[in-house]
Amino acid sequence: MPRTLSHDECVKLVRSPVRYRRAELSVDGRDAFVRTCLVLDNGDFLVPGDRALVRTAAGRTVTVTVTHRNRHVPGGWTVSGIGLARPLVAADRPVPLPRATEQDLDFRTGVRVVVARLTGQLVSVAEEV
Repeated sequence: MPRTLSHDECVKLVRSPVRYRRAELSVDGRDAFVRTCLVLDNGDFLVPGDRALVRTAAGRTVTVTVTHRNRHVPGGWTVSGIGLARPLVAADRPVPLPRATEQDLDFRTGVRVVVARLTGQLVSVAEEV
């Protein structure tokens, strides 16, 4: 049976062992797209992008979903949150920026999704099979 996760548990999961996560994002319920995001200490997501992303998302509701599948104990999890996107400013970027494991990400342009609350579910190994 899936176990519901608190906001704090969700933040810990999406930030460990790495702070960068591939997330599925949807702006105002439109078609979802996948981006590698930086997860901040409070659960907000920094989403690198271009001016088109900023024009599309800024000032709008964004749904963020991160899913991790694991065939070993304790199993996988899915974390979701809804927040308001705003253009990135210099103060949003942590200094120094954590190293990206997948690629060099440019956070000069993009959005910060200010997430009010993350919710999630932990799924045991037996249920994923």
